[in-house]
Amino acid sequence: MKYALVLALACLYVAAAPAYAQDPAKPDAKAEPVNVTGVWDMVVESPQGAMEIVGTFKQEGEKLTGTQASQMGEVALEGTVVGNEIKYVINIDMGGQQMTITFAGKVDGDTMAGIFEFGGMGSAGWSAKKRKQ
Repeated sequence: MKYALVLALACLYVAAAPAYAQDPAKPDAKAEPVNVTGVWDMVVESPQGAMEIVGTFKQEGEKLTGTQASQMGEVALEGTVVGNEIKYVINIDMGGQQMTITFAGKVDGDTMAGIFEFGGMGSAGWSAKKRKQ
């Protein structure tokens, strides 16, 4: 009886192993590829409160380029879109010091949302909605 229980648990483990084998750092393989090319109205939750930003994205395959504009000015962005996951960086000048801000999130149709990290000094949420052309 004891061996039957051990054998049953071993079979369950072997059967379930492929479900847990997916690398969590990799994008969801089942996610439909997306194209974020266009203008997006974004809101970032900065330490000073919500800030509106306009992101203009150009996607070619998995490569992402564009600009991000706010009341602080306009900066270039570079990143990737893999499956439905977007990740890009911008570099801003903070009084002569460069700060890299990394945006990461998921795209769902005409919306996307995620977390941005500002120069290792913290992180906050962001969301965006694609403008109708």
